[in-house]
Amino acid sequence: MNVSKNNLRFEYLYRDSGNYKQFGQIILSNPNNIGAEKATEKIREKLIDGEFFYPLEVGVPQFNVFDFDLEKDWYEFIKFSSTEENPSEVINAKNFIAKF
Repeated sequence: MNVSKNNLRFEYLYRDSGNYKQFGQIILSNPNNIGAEKATEKIREKLIDGEFFYPLEVGVPQFNVFDFDLEKDWYEFIKFSSTEENPSEVINAKNFIAKF
């Protein structure tokens, strides 16, 4: 995987029906040098109401859910940010955004 000072952190959360929140993040390589603001703009265009997505459809790790009958199956996008952390995923930022 690419080690770069320009990797992107994708932050998201799952909010259950009781408003309990679980936060998650993945780190994506960024060989195309997409800025965090531009990545956020591109992904918001593809999200449900500009903020929701189905994690299974785009390959985002899911959290354990306590009561499947009461819970939603979508997650909320929080933001992209630049990071020097090593990628946690094989897919790069450009291809990840395209999956939405």
